[in-house]
Amino acid sequence: FYPGCAYKTEAVYRESVEAVNRVIGLNLVHIDDWNCCGATSIFSLDQTDALTLTGRIFALAEKQGMDAIVTTCNACYTTLRKGHKILKADPGLVDRINERLSAQDLKVINPPPVRHLLEVYYHDIDETIWTQKRIGTFRPIKVASYYGCQFSRPWGNTDDPEHPQMMDRFLARLGYTVVDHSAKTACCGASHFITYEKDCLKLNERILSEIRRKDAQAISAMCPLCQLNLDAAQEKLKGAPIPVPYFTQLAGLALGLSPQVLGMNKLLIPMKW
Repeated sequence: FYPGCAYKTEAVYRESVEAVNRVIGLNLVHIDDWNCCGATSIFSLDQTDALTLTGRIFALAEKQGMDAIVTTCNACYTTLRKGHKILKADPGLVDRINERLSAQDLKVINPPPVRHLLEVYYHDIDETIWTQKRIGTFRPIKVASYYGCQFSRPWGNTDDPEHPQMMDRFLARLGYTVVDHSAKTACCGASHFITYEKDCLKLNERILSEIRRKDAQAISAMCPLCQLNLDAAQEKLKGAPIPVPYFTQLAGLALGLSPQVLGMNKLLIPMKW
């Protein structure tokens, strides 16, 4: 498991991931001494530096004998997958990265594949585990999936790049009523929200207004930056407030876990349950 900086420093996502994993029996083994992946911005500054960061993560995972790396952040996901593809295609570049890593006695040999936790929940966990544990008081509210711009493109290759379906199908499996909309992969601005708030508010307004137009009662997020932006932006935007829980929180509610255990009270826009 590669937590990444955003996941590590916020509570809501982490609490729900750990709570759901306990119920379904999923044990995520952390990569020891992991470092920041550099997010997507480092690649625009220096590719070798960016690949050194991702290469070190791969080398640590290999050293621990990991078969795959799982993450919960879309920025981490796309950055690691980009690094994986570049390193697998260029042995000479791997040699240069390994020269840098040799000071820590680390080496990239065969970097393991990178997966999002959503993929694991959807593909690896038996469907009956989710349905057998569904409680009688479960309410199939109308939920809109928000994937963000980095899960399915350009390095994801795990779903339709413009109209992904994996989270929709997972939420439907949990028993929710899924609302289709056109803003699934529209960008929220990510970390640019800090320095370009005015522009990013327009991005979030487009997403929120489209989802409100479809009468969704909640927005399911899968990335810490996406969740924070959509949740926090509503304070400065017009329109009825709509909660933005993580897909893991919605999974926990379907499994009968209490809202408190899932960190529902820490959402900026409250979600009644």
